Amino acid sequence: MNLTLSFGDKIKKIKQEGCVHVFGVNVESDNLKEATAAALVRLQAVVTIPGFRTGKVPLAMIKAQFPSMVKDEVLDLTAKAAMPEILKADKVMPVVTPIMRNVAYEPDKKLYFEVQLECNPQVDPKGYEKIAAVRRAKKVTDEDVSKYIGQVRDYNAYLKPVEDGKPVEKTHFVIVNYESYENGVKIAGADVNGEIVDMSSPQTIAGLAENIVGARKGETREFGSSFGDKKMSFKATVAEIKEKVVPAIDENFLKEAGVKTEEELRANVRKLLERNETEKTEKDLLTQIEDSLIKSNPMQLPPTLVREEAHELFEILKKKVSSDEEVHEEAFMARLKPVAERNLSLTYLLHNIARKESITATETELNAELEKVTARLNTEEEKKKARELFENRKDYIMSSIVENKTMDFVKSKAVIREESK
Repeated sequence: MNLTLSFGDKIKKIKQEGCVHVFGVNVESDNLKEATAAALVRLQAVVTIPGFRTGKVPLAMIKAQFPSMVKDEVLDLTAKAAMPEILKADKVMPVVTPIMRNVAYEPDKKLYFEVQLECNPQVDPKGYEKIAAVRRAKKVTDEDVSKYIGQVRDYNAYLKPVEDGKPVEKTHFVIVNYESYENGVKIAGADVNGEIVDMSSPQTIAGLAENIVGARKGETREFGSSFGDKKMSFKATVAEIKEKVVPAIDENFLKEAGVKTEEELRANVRKLLERNETEKTEKDLLTQIEDSLIKSNPMQLPPTLVREEAHELFEILKKKVSSDEEVHEEAFMARLKPVAERNLSLTYLLHNIARKESITATETELNAELEKVTARLNTEEEKKKARELFENRKDYIMSSIVENKTMDFVKSKAVIREESK
């Protein structure tokens, strides 16, 4: 059972910076003695001293031999007793665990401490109706369609050997073996075999491509190159000469694409590109609306929640990075903090707009979301896990539905000007 104390005017608000509130608490001697007595009784139930059974150690002995434990218990009891009065008097609600600081304690005489609370920002959303935005739509052209098909063909290109006796050309891919020399002396362990050289691209060794142009398979070319102050020379032998073959838009290519004619292929590609452009356009429109909401409703956020959100973003980022790559959280915090602040600001704004406009989520909408998820799953086991997830995270999912509905509401009220790219 928590200790009940009367603080009267001994609790005072010291300062407020944004969402951070600090209260000073003075515990009078009578209250302190009462808290100390309660702390000793608590400790008596757990403290053991040779010669006494647990629960039978004299309170005076506990007080004398375990002063730090007594202090901790007194602080815990008085802080818990003070918290309801702090919340009631200032009408604040902490979003993270309160912090006790600046403790001044003299047993049985005086106790002073400060309580730091981080609370939700007080938001009265404004400027969310008639937001000016531009829908910048891009029309997909025949050239865009041709370019995309060209990229697909290029992606599916392959290399094949050139005709016997044909020399290296600037459009070829050449497999070379080479030896490295410094001041005429061969560098031990520097031989390279089987390096693929794209003759149309820059090379790590300056002059390599230029010096093997015109060479035939098996031919060796010698040339010099500079690496800073070092004068290097190389012997490069052409092992293979290959040319890039881009597949034609023939029957096989169309079959792989799941169509029968080139016209059908182009129509499908156009639909794909138009869908992608629509998604990009709507995403850009949504970003404009979000930016306007944040600009019209500046707010200070609970610092701990910002750090926690940034940490979650980092964990997501870390999963996308190769397991071999070492990633340090501190190095990313400066870049992730603005993203975290944006996410939290939008969350607070959308939920306060929802409250103002009486936008809620229903069980029917929740079930509809679940049906969408289970429809994409194959096995009953997967569907069962999805249902369990929805049940365990029901509040979070309902909250997300409210956010999406609220953004749709704000978007429906926006003044959108159509513009072609």
